Amino acid sequence: MDKELKIMLNAILEEIGQLDERTAGRFDHVDSKLDSLQHEVNACKLERESIGLL
Repeated sequence: MDKELKIMLNAILEEIGQLDERTAGRFDHVDSKLDSLQHEVNACKLERESIGLL
């Protein structure tokens, strides 16, 4: 393989790796927010059910 082609391929692969890391970080953040919201929804449902028993 030509030296320039190897350099370009390595640069592309490095950029893909960085993009993958950023994307994974964003998905982790979204998952965390989703878990938090689900806990809040469950707490609201429990409170509503508790009030309904009164």
